[in-house]
Amino acid sequence: MNVTNAHEFEQSYKPRPSVANDSFYSVPPASANASAGTLLKLEEETNTTLYTLAPNLALSHFMYQSKTSQGTLVPVSAYILWPYAARPHDGGYPVVAWSHGTSDSSPECAPSNTQNLWHHFQAPYQLALLGYVVVATDYAGLGVATDALGKSIIHEYITGPAQANDVYCSVIAARKAFSELSQDFVVIGSSEGGGSAWAFAEKLIQEPLEGYLGTVALSPIIRMLDLPPHEAIIPFLLIYLTPTLQRNYGDFHPEDIFTPRGMESLQALYQLNACSTVIYQLIGPDLLKEGWQNNTAIQEYQKVGGNGGKELEGPMLVIQGGSDPIIHTPTVEAAIKETMQNYPSSQIEYHL
Repeated sequence: MNVTNAHEFEQSYKPRPSVANDSFYSVPPASANASAGTLLKLEEETNTTLYTLAPNLALSHFMYQSKTSQGTLVPVSAYILWPYAARPHDGGYPVVAWSHGTSDSSPECAPSNTQNLWHHFQAPYQLALLGYVVVATDYAGLGVATDALGKSIIHEYITGPAQANDVYCSVIAARKAFSELSQDFVVIGSSEGGGSAWAFAEKLIQEPLEGYLGTVALSPIIRMLDLPPHEAIIPFLLIYLTPTLQRNYGDFHPEDIFTPRGMESLQALYQLNACSTVIYQLIGPDLLKEGWQNNTAIQEYQKVGGNGGKELEGPMLVIQGGSDPIIHTPTVEAAIKETMQNYPSSQIEYHL
């Protein structure tokens, strides 16, 4: 498969041609100052014929206000996947807040605008078929491309505090949209979403949320600089992370870390507004300059973007694949160890 074929394939699994031309993803003009957790827009019954859902599931879309890692307000899109029959539970339908893995950093790559909701039977379909209501954020910058003032939104890739805010506020907004939802919920996430779920448990120490029962972090991304500097996934992560570094660190310039070949790959991805299928056609050797890890912006990002070593609220189950080719098992185990050393009462269960 080449870049052109990969891009055509990505376009084929979109329920709508582009979020840029879809009225649902346009932000209400009067919502700029709405507080975090505010419900901004609701599509109660989404046309499921545009999607490839598992049988007997229904779909809703909503938009809500969240916060970036810098604390500024940002609108975010999300979906709710409904089971045919919810599991019996006192107080309403039981909720799982699903935090998805890497789809890309372009607005076009929102799970809510993917026919199979990106992770299909890997998690959201299975959870809904088991009777849980799945509340799933797209994350800021995926789906909704500009805010109420017309300013572009970037996806703060693998930036735990940002994704934790998105999950947190999605639960609050979903409750406002549908009173039949239980206050009780758990958070489950994989890869980027596993890191997000971990960051969510850290966030709750300062900002508790009623009904929280615990977290499941599947193969969580922890801290990028804890990976070996020549790990194959590093160029992949840095291409996705570049918009975040440019927005949050004014002295960062992509050419400081990317070779000319790396810059070509970066520009091709952005010009196409492409997603993860395309990036696999662009990744190869010699994309990064030696010493990229010493870049000042990357060092600063590492301090705020990663997980581990901080206090956690509630129980957390961490599941890691020993042969996972992307998530480095030693970094996950080191983060668990650091957390337990700093906070011995932490409730972490780990399965490899």
